[in-house]
Amino acid sequence: MKRICLRCNVISQDFNLWCQEKYCPAEKGTEIFDDGEWFGPIEIIQPIVILRSSIIYQARRGEESILLKIANVGCEDKLRQEAKAFLQLARAGQHPLLPVLLPAHPQSTVEHHPYGWTVIAGRVKYYEIFQFSDGEILRNILLKNPQPWYQHAGWITLSVTDVIYYLHKAGKLHLCLNPDVIMVRFDKQGIPRPMLLDLGISDSGQNIHRIWNENYNLPAYTAPEIIDPVGKVGPASDVYGIGMLLYEMLTGRTPYEYHLRKDAIIFQNVLNGIFKPTGRIDLKNIPEIAEKAINRQYNLRYSDTLALAGALRPNFPTVPAERKPMRINWQTMFIVLGAALAISLLIMFAISIVPQ
Repeated sequence: MKRICLRCNVISQDFNLWCQEKYCPAEKGTEIFDDGEWFGPIEIIQPIVILRSSIIYQARRGEESILLKIANVGCEDKLRQEAKAFLQLARAGQHPLLPVLLPAHPQSTVEHHPYGWTVIAGRVKYYEIFQFSDGEILRNILLKNPQPWYQHAGWITLSVTDVIYYLHKAGKLHLCLNPDVIMVRFDKQGIPRPMLLDLGISDSGQNIHRIWNENYNLPAYTAPEIIDPVGKVGPASDVYGIGMLLYEMLTGRTPYEYHLRKDAIIFQNVLNGIFKPTGRIDLKNIPEIAEKAINRQYNLRYSDTLALAGALRPNFPTVPAERKPMRINWQTMFIVLGAALAISLLIMFAISIVPQ
């Protein structure tokens, strides 16, 4: 087990961490588990993504492959509330672009234990368990291919827009969108199938500025009205997050540099709202849609995800439905074979009794 600073990404091999940022002292470093280590009864296979609010691992519980999400220091309440929200949404109807929540304890039910906790190195660690899903984090995909084919970028954006609209209908705002919380699987046809690994933070009626934690999202992807203590926060705040994803996939860069060490500098750039146009003159009005979605002014963006989707859809073919692999119903197969055998026997018997 190592310790990592979530601001600088400095990793300590001996568990003693000295962080160079004064606002992130060593005691706030979080633990990161190595391959083959155990988190209670769960064996760690590998880390999938390190978020500021949590770390998601591929893991194994007994014979079952799972996704394990462990809250980082200061973000425990976000994970607990998220687990309850996953349970509530599943009861209403599981969205195909959200992971399936499993019970935190194998002998229990998800209703009784949507999340669990255990003590590691003297700290209480809260966690969620999800059904395993294959794929790659969008951030890693963009590191290898900063500008994916525009049609794939559009399909990923429209798919994310659909699941965010689903959250909005359920009375929730996400507010934490960035390429680290999206896992993408390419099906046999090569179509990208994204999955949202994080539910964000907000239920309708909550005071966002009161509950916001700077570890909930990367500064460069945080909507300016969230940074502004008196800013209006609503559906167009998630339009901003979706627009940021589309802008980055179109240009191969973010509107605001996110590798800067000082969060305060990035926040100021976001508040100023000055970014370079995409420069993509080959894509009709798609770049303009992305730039409108990330406008500094809340009221100058698309009002909600439906309006954004309505602007995007005419520019892309419909996302093809996934072709599910054919499954053999062995019970039906045995019945058919049995019936065919019985008919064959009857025919042979009939032939045998016919006078020659």
